[in-house]
Amino acid sequence: MIITEIFNVLLLVAIALIFARILGHIFDKFKQPAVIGELFAGIIIGIIVILFFSGQEYILFGKSLPIPNLNPYELYKAMEYNPFDFLAEIGILFLLFISGLETRMSKLKKMEKVSSLVAIGGVFLPLILGYIYAINFLNLSPMEGITVGLILTATSVGVTVRTLLDLQVLNSDVGTTILGGAVIDDILAIILLALILGTESVTGAFMIAFRIILFFFIFLLLGLKIIDKILDLGEKIHVPKAFLSISLSILLIYSFFAYESGISGIIGAFVAGLLIGQSFRSKKISEDIKTLGYGFFIPLFFVAVGFKMAIEGFSLDLNSVTSIIILSTAIIIIGIIGKIIGCGIGAMLGGMNKRQSLQIGIGMIPRMELALIISSAAITQGIVTGPIAHQILIATVILTIVTTIIAPILIKASFNND
Repeated sequence: MIITEIFNVLLLVAIALIFARILGHIFDKFKQPAVIGELFAGIIIGIIVILFFSGQEYILFGKSLPIPNLNPYELYKAMEYNPFDFLAEIGILFLLFISGLETRMSKLKKMEKVSSLVAIGGVFLPLILGYIYAINFLNLSPMEGITVGLILTATSVGVTVRTLLDLQVLNSDVGTTILGGAVIDDILAIILLALILGTESVTGAFMIAFRIILFFFIFLLLGLKIIDKILDLGEKIHVPKAFLSISLSILLIYSFFAYESGISGIIGAFVAGLLIGQSFRSKKISEDIKTLGYGFFIPLFFVAVGFKMAIEGFSLDLNSVTSIIILSTAIIIIGIIGKIIGCGIGAMLGGMNKRQSLQIGIGMIPRMELALIISSAAITQGIVTGPIAHQILIATVILTIVTTIIAPILIKASFNND
């Protein structure tokens, strides 16, 4: 890829880690989550790279560097599937694996009812509000309206989990409910997406639902029965960190089969951590996993997110800027209010008090990869067409940027007195 031909990926990783730690430290000093600093580190690196690819001539050790003149969109496409992105993807798997390790199965079962109510409220209220707005104010067709609503449904739990871990409240009732709710609403969003794509959408939705059920049956229910036998291998293999290697293998295998089942790999990572976390042996690897995750992979994920935010931000089409600003503002407001109220009502119906319900609603605000996948898939399938298609895609990008940045601030503020 172009970027890896010019920047040695090792140097890029080193720069990312340095920026992440410096910015994370600065934000921590101001009593803000370090994850925001890591996001801004990526944004700064993204801006630097954009300026570097401005078509100017650069001299290094007396030699002219052949720098291509790429626009931000071309640069963004050139960055896909490079080694840095691969490391970043492992970072989000580590983050959810750690959250699984620190989540007690008994507490997850205890919060099962409220998590389901939170997920249902957090999916259907944003979906309905988005649909009403699209039909009445954008004059879109019913299918286009459903697409706008569907973009607002799925929570991206990575930022929330990192913030809750930093605040040491992930294993609280609120943290456990958010985790359970995020897993369920992710699955609901994927099934609803299948329902609106193609003429055989109902069949496709049933097939996805079947694969999801099969995944949880095989890898969670059966995994609970055989996990101790698998982990015994780590005890019998007398080489350094053998138990850690076995655990990491389980993490990667579960993530792979989650992808193959049509659901997010992070759900597989979470289930793997949940299983291993039930074993008394998990204490032997917990610190090693955190060292690997927080010391290397996890910061790279948030830097990569910030980097893509910068690239996507510079690639916005300014021709219809007024329409885009109005659409983006409306979608952001609907997305935030829909999650806070929808998830909050679900939490209160499940027995949570008002403060806890507000914390859960705020924790479910972030949107990211699935929102972009839904908008892109709807455009590719011809469900959304014309100028509004590009505007919806840009508005989705802005939604992910805004909710990713403001969620940690709001989460921390809601837990301040706790």
